[in-house]
Amino acid sequence: MFEVSLDLQAGEVIGLMGPNGSGKSTLLRVLATVDAPQAGTVSWFGRNDRRDPSVRRRLGIVLDQPAHFEQMTGYQNAWFFAGQLGLSGEVAAPRLEELFRWAGLWDARDQRAGAYSLGMKRKLSLVEALVHRPEILLLDEPTLALDYRAELDLIERIQLVSLTGAAVILATNDVHLAERICDRVLFLHQGRIIREGHVPTLLSELAGSKEVELQMHSPVPLENLRALPSVEAANVEGDTLHVVLARGTNPAEVLAVLNGTADLVSTMRVRRPNLGDLFLKLTGVALPAGE
Repeated sequence: MFEVSLDLQAGEVIGLMGPNGSGKSTLLRVLATVDAPQAGTVSWFGRNDRRDPSVRRRLGIVLDQPAHFEQMTGYQNAWFFAGQLGLSGEVAAPRLEELFRWAGLWDARDQRAGAYSLGMKRKLSLVEALVHRPEILLLDEPTLALDYRAELDLIERIQLVSLTGAAVILATNDVHLAERICDRVLFLHQGRIIREGHVPTLLSELAGSKEVELQMHSPVPLENLRALPSVEAANVEGDTLHVVLARGTNPAEVLAVLNGTADLVSTMRVRRPNLGDLFLKLTGVALPAGE
């Protein structure tokens, strides 16, 4: 069962966070008019018909898999989409040049899209989503395959788009991205919103807590750790143990509980908890790092 209720305000940036299968991409596809909801209703700008061309022309969409005409050049693809979105040539040309230069694709504009790398295809999708200056921008894992410089450029562009009054919904498990640019975050788990709120409010639930990361060389007795009153959550990813400790807890208590395995700890790091730690605390499930 997929149960979501969502209102979006002009200029708001909302983050959708949850593990694979939680419903992030499904929700974005419904909002993007690609799929019809199986139940309930969706209203875009007061309209309920997802096939209404006037709805689609007010949306900017980047889904998880870039879709382009592989035999056409990057510029031809973007020009085609601009025309489909109702832009005249006079309007499209300067906008496309600015966006291609912003995305670092200007010198590759005449290359076939099929020869683009995944990162270049993602950038081309962003160009196509932004060229008509949408009122709602929908982004699925927007920083996927982007280098650090491109990520920073995208963050600045999203902030600019929101300042002009457009609303943004992005699906991401990049906690640093979400904490930096999102006004509000929705945690999705098994098709339901289990918690939502403004980022500072959500982080305040972890005020005073600590997140301990231990790199281990052997299996860890998670149940022993989770039974401690001072442990709010514990999970293992690969060879790394993540433990969220309550306010005032000495991280050394974790090592004491590990007993015989403590000498098999190669590194230990203590940091301020983030949104991923709150999700772990609420569900017992870790967010996939960087997705």
